[in-house]
Formats: sequence, structure tokens, C-alpha cells
Amino acid sequence: MKQIVKELSMFIEKDGQRFIKEGKALIQTKRVEKKEGKLIEEEVFYNPAQIINRDLTVLVIDTFQENRQPITILDALSASGLRSVRFAQEIQNVKEIYANDLSLASLALIDENIKLNNVSNVKIYNMDANKLMKEEIKFDVIDLDPYGTVCPFLDSAIHSCDDSLLCITCTDSRVLCGPDTQKCFAQYGTARTKMNCFAENGLRTLLYTISQAAGRLGKAIKPLFSFYGEFYLRVFVHVTKDKCQTHKLFSQIGNLFFCQSCQSFHVYPYGQKEDKGYKINKKPIPSKCEVCGSLFKINGPVWIDEINDIHFIKKMLTNLETGHTHFQSFDQIQGKLTGIVNQNEVSSNPYSYNMTYLASNLKCTNISKKEIFAGFQSLGFKIAQCYLQVDLYKTNAPNQAIYDIIKTWKKIKYGENYLKGIQENTPAYTILTSETTHTPDFTFKPTFNTAKMFYPNLEGHGPKSKAIQRKIVELEEDQAIKKQKID
Repeated sequence: MKQIVKELSMFIEKDGQRFIKEGKALIQTKRVEKKEGKLIEEEVFYNPAQIINRDLTVLVIDTFQENRQPITILDALSASGLRSVRFAQEIQNVKEIYANDLSLASLALIDENIKLNNVSNVKIYNMDANKLMKEEIKFDVIDLDPYGTVCPFLDSAIHSCDDSLLCITCTDSRVLCGPDTQKCFAQYGTARTKMNCFAENGLRTLLYTISQAAGRLGKAIKPLFSFYGEFYLRVFVHVTKDKCQTHKLFSQIGNLFFCQSCQSFHVYPYGQKEDKGYKINKKPIPSKCEVCGSLFKINGPVWIDEINDIHFIKKMLTNLETGHTHFQSFDQIQGKLTGIVNQNEVSSNPYSYNMTYLASNLKCTNISKKEIFAGFQSLGFKIAQCYLQVDLYKTNAPNQAIYDIIKTWKKIKYGENYLKGIQENTPAYTILTSETTHTPDFTFKPTFNTAKMFYPNLEGHGPKSKAIQRKIVELEEDQAIKKQKID
């Protein structure tokens, strides 16, 4: 297996300048120009921690273009032009790439980086991204990687898609996954509650917002791959103009009724499939948690359908291992894609459970991974580690069965003292004293995959501040004169 690269990107000195080597591209993110006795330094945004984001984008687009006519790609917020250059060098079957940015500093750098890499099918545009996407141009691929939320660009992007791949990054993880729930409702239209599976909830919130923008224009989305990078979320969706698929949206959106006392939940779709299309869901809404008796909190609306296309993921994995072994994040990507394949049997079950939290909720020590899998598999349930967060597991077991497994383990481990430290009239007491309807066998020999999906963050990992667009740097002789005056 390819050795993991210790640095996120490589820096190369050439002709007295420092360049960034990423993928097959060589770029610069700063340029200096002498003007009126001053050096004008211009810089554009570059975050080396997002190299896995860019590697994934190359891989997804290259997989998407198979069996298609030569494709046209829009790099809507191009910055240094790194993505455009990499698209030109590493993706097959590309007809034309539009590298667009509103910043004049970016424009000059994009031009220099195109020449530096000797690519010919990249055209440079200096337009507002929304205005460009509202032109009568239909792109096969649109890549949106803004600083913050994608919301201001969504309507325009979907306008330019008919049978297209839309690649979206949001770096506002505080809004989609963290404490800023009011802003989440204002921007994404979802009332989000606090839960352990915050990454998946953030992705489902984002996909809901994209689906609504598409639906207003008579279009539908199909998520191909969804990724969480700790400080950003990345989704790749296939946008089509298909009325039948647009009607299906009714059953792909719903609410999550969530118990913050024990982390149990119910997924409730707004619509359901019937003989003559999709009709409103008439099933009763749960009034309270059946596990601990606490009241539910509503989380939604959210996307409740699949967030990955397993057939596309398998194609990505094959393409990665045959055509993109040069990726600096090869091992991380291979691990994530393998993890998605391994959880395929339970992927249709939205949301995941934090077994460590559930155990601590009943005031017992952590259950080993082997015992967790033995408990679930001995009862005939499917279970897999979630590829998004290391401490989460996805399963088709009902809420009651999950807690039956944990409380059975505690009774075996703690014996007659299993209620020690548990106060009466608490959710934990209610769970531990309720009747057990599922009895797991922890001596059962479990089977589980051992693909490495999670790697430690490297130094400097995290979001970066916006680039300084233009800065005046004094010439050495001017600095010397000033120093003489001070002395």
C-alpha cells in the first residue's frame, strides 16, 4: 500500500521562488510587482489542509465523466487557479475549464499558473460567480468552494445544471454542525438540535437546502458522495431535470424526532410512495421516547435518503487505485471509500449512534468494539462503524434493542450493583429497570472490517483566515533610508 505522505503539500524552490507542488500541478499563491518605487505583493487564498478536498474533487469529476462527451467545468471561485490546473492535468475527457474569480490579484495569478503548467484548455474569467452562472451556459461540472457558506451561490449554480455534477464545500461547520443553530435556521432552513452524530446531521442539512433550491427550478438531486473534513463539509450531487425525481423529493425530506436524554430517535418522512405517486405520510408522529419516556425534540427538515451512491463509490475506489495513486491523500481517501462500502448494508438507516455516550448514559464503562459487534450480530442485526466520525456506529437495530444490548452488558459486568449510583425517576433508571426483550450473546464470534478510515490531523490543520489581496512592501533602499533617519 502507498505510504502516507507526512506533509499535506510539498513546497519547491525554483529560480529563487517558492512554489507549491500538489497533485501534478505546480503553482504559486503570491506574486510581487514593482510599481512607483514600491513592491506590490498580491496574495490569494490557499489552505494546505484541504488537499484531501481537492484530491477528492479530481477523483469524483474523473469518475463522473466516464462514458460522457467531453465535459465543460466551471471553477467558479478559482483563487490561485490550482483546481483548474489540476483538472486540466489529472482529469480525462475535459473539453474546457472556466477559471473564474472576481479578484484582480487572483486573475493575474491564475494566468501565471496556467503558463507555469503549460495547460491550454483553461479560460480565465473575471466575473461575479452568480452572474456568470446565470448566463445561458450549461456546465457539465460546477465546483463551488467558497469561504463560508455556499447559500448565496446555490440558485445560480443549479440554474446552470441540467445533467450536471455540482461540487459544494461549506466551511461554516460552526453553523452546520456546531452551536450556531439560529444562523443555521436562517441560512439553511433547518431547526437543528444538539446530537452526537453532528457531521451526518450537517451533511443532511446541507443536502436538504440544495434539494429545495433544485426543486424550485424543477430539478432533482442525487448525492454521489458526502464528506466531512472537521472544519468543512463537502458534497457531490448529480443534478438532473427530471419531474418524476422531483416528485420523489416528498419522501426524501423529513424530520428527526430526537431524544436528548438517551440519544434515541425516529425518522419521519413527509411523504410516502403510493400507487399513484407520492402522498403525505399519514403515520402517527411519536409523542415521546419509547426507551426512556422523555419528550422528543424536533430536528429538521433534513435530507433522509442516501447520502452516498454505492455504485459510484465503488467506481471511485477502482479509479483511485488504478489512475490516481499519485494523490498525497491516497491512503485517507482509500480508507473513507472502503468504509462507505463496508457500511453499505446499513447505509439506508439515517443517523448513527455513539456507543461510548450510550454506555456512559447508563453509567458503565466503554464496551469494546468486539463486544459491540458480538452483541448486535448475535441478535441478527447489522452494524458498521460510521466513516464520518470515529466513535459512531450505524445499525438497523431499533432503539429498544440497542439499549437492551448495553444494559445486558452492564448487568453481566456489574452484577447486583448494576443500579449503583443511578437515581430513581431518571432516564437511566427507567432504561435499566425496564423489561429486556432482546438478549444478546457476547460470546458470539463477530465479523467486522478493519479498514483504516481515520488519521491524525497534521500540524497547521484547520480553517485559514482570508488572504490579503494586496499589500505594499517597501523596497530595501527605502527601508535603509528610514533606518538611517532613526539612527
